[in-house]
Formats: sequence, C-alpha cells, structure tokens
Amino acid sequence: MISFGPMSITLLICAVQGSLLAALLWLGRVNRAANRWLALLILGVAVLMTPYIIGYAGLYERWPWLSFAPLSYTLAFGPLLYLYTATLTNARSVRVWPHFGPVAVQFLAYAAVFPFPLPTKNWWNTIAHAPIIDPAFDIAALVSIAAYSAAAYHRYRAYRVWLDENRTDGVDFEPTWIRNFLAALALVALIWAGFVIAKWIDPARDYFDQFPLYVGFSVLVLYLGIGGWRHSETPFPQVTSAAPPEPAELAAATRDWAARGSAWLARIDEDELWRDPTLTLAGLARIFGTNTTYLSRGLGAAAGANFNAIINRRRVAELQRLLALRGEARDLLTLAFEAGFNSKASFNRAFRDVAGMSPSQWRLKSQKLSEI
Repeated sequence: MISFGPMSITLLICAVQGSLLAALLWLGRVNRAANRWLALLILGVAVLMTPYIIGYAGLYERWPWLSFAPLSYTLAFGPLLYLYTATLTNARSVRVWPHFGPVAVQFLAYAAVFPFPLPTKNWWNTIAHAPIIDPAFDIAALVSIAAYSAAAYHRYRAYRVWLDENRTDGVDFEPTWIRNFLAALALVALIWAGFVIAKWIDPARDYFDQFPLYVGFSVLVLYLGIGGWRHSETPFPQVTSAAPPEPAELAAATRDWAARGSAWLARIDEDELWRDPTLTLAGLARIFGTNTTYLSRGLGAAAGANFNAIINRRRVAELQRLLALRGEARDLLTLAFEAGFNSKASFNRAFRDVAGMSPSQWRLKSQKLSEI
C-alpha cells in the first residue's frame, strides 16, 4: 500500500525545494558555469534521496521492479564540489570529463542490473551487490569527497592569498561561502561514514534505520541551494596570471629590486595612483610597463609589504589627514571614497588594520585632540 507519511514527506519537501533552487542556479547569468556545477551537485544529492522517499512511501512493496533504478551518483559529489570551487574562483579552464569516469562505472553497476527480472536482481543483490559492490561505492564516495574537498580547500586558500596580494577590496569578495559549504559537506560525510560503519557492525540494519542520515542530506540540499543562490551573482574577481617577462626584463633579473620598487613607490605617491578605487596589481603593472611578478617583487623589496597593504596605507593616511582638518564634518564614507576606497567593508577593514581602531573611534580621538 502506498502511503506518504512523515518520513517520506519530510525528504520529499526538501528534495523538491532543493531541485527548485538548483533550477534557479542553472538559469543564473552571473558565475554561470560555477552555478551549474553546484546545481548538479544539489540535484545529485536530491536524486540520492529518491529511493528513500519512495521506499518510505511503500512504492517498492507495490512495484518491486523499481529496485536497482540508477539513482545513486555519489561518486560525482567530489568532482562537482571541486569544479564548483575551481570555476568560481579561477578563469582558467579545468579538465572536466576525466573526473566523471568513476560515476559512469557506478551508473552502469545499477543500470546493467535494472532490466533483469526481480528474482535475478534479488540473487545478484544477495551474492554481490549488498555485501561487496554497495559498500565499495560508499567507501569510494567518501574517499573521493575527502580528496576533492582537500583540493577545493587548497584552491580556496590560494584564492584568498591572491585576493590579498592583488586587490585592495578583497574583503568584498572574500569567499567564506566556499569554506562554509566545504565544512557542511565534511560534516555530512562524517555522519555518512558513521552510518556505513554501523551497517558493517550490524548488517541487519534496514533502510528505515538510515532516516537520520537522509535528514542530514536534506539539510545539506537546502543549505547548498540557499547559500549557493545567495552568492550566485557575486562577481568574484577571476585570477589573472602574470604576463611573461619581456627579454629586457629577463636581462635585468639581477637588478636592484629595492631601488626599482622605491621608484615605483615614488610614482604611486607623485601621481596619487592610490586614489583610483579600481586599482589592482595588474592595472598598476600596466601603468608601469611591467608584469605583476616583478612589480610585487619590487614593491616587497622596497616597502616590505604587498600591493594591498601599500595602497591601503596611503588611503588611510589620506583619510587621517582629512579627519585632522578643522571643520571637516563630512561623513566617514564620503571621505573614504574620496581617499580611494570603493566600499564600506574594505574601508573599515583597512582602517582598522592600519590604525588599530575603527574610523569612528579615530575621528572621536582626533576631535578630542583638536579641542586641547
């Protein structure tokens, strides 16, 4: 008898909601490729829940031929989470299809058995699938998720470093969402591993005992869908690699980088290049006729700091100068934009890093000193 009770309805609602969010991600115009990888991951988890949705509703008892329907794509989860991270943070192409060989094997393991009569399916499940193949896929999926999560986290860390070294407004694009969604996947994977171990210890456990695990998958589907949609149109800056050195620059590889960097710093101050709110390391390198590698090397040798710190220190110094003027009553954000900042978040972060206090605290301190 078919009966959708609390267990099946709970999973069904989450799977449908996740699928709708995946559809919205698929149709998004910003970060299109990355959003589609995330949409596929959400759909993959939702499809994994389907056998339990219909199982708890009694459909397998009514139509037992549904067994071995190819609805498990867990070996795609690792590649999809990695491709989402890599595509979101890097414009360079990533080789895609080699990552999906294992999930093709997983699909065939179910699809090849699905057309057979039920007695044949039951025989195969008893001698091979349940004791060997299914546990092997579970282990492979968990190992795959761990390996791809580590690679994705490496990408995330590299991207944060690149933002800090190449942008003065990196705080506006800090991809903490990537770190958080990797942590959520890791938590669900740990819970999943616990259920795999419990099944080994007690093979008599049936699919009703798996319900808490699939509640975890349901929460993951909703979290990925809502979080992914919230960040789907954030224009994350794409990593740009340094241009190859020109022959003349290669010949000057032994130059005095501190002196060269000092000359560049003097030019930055003379032309007040730090006032440009769109200035990036690549843009500054174009102005100086060099590449980002040499520019970073020279600025580091001369100032002992990276591009981000050098530019923002000058902006903060200008803001402090303005705040020290008698009669300066304009609001802090107006002054920040005049000094070259392009957002409140980057302004507040940079000011606190340089001055050791918030802009409002500095203004209050400056006003008290001017009254003495």
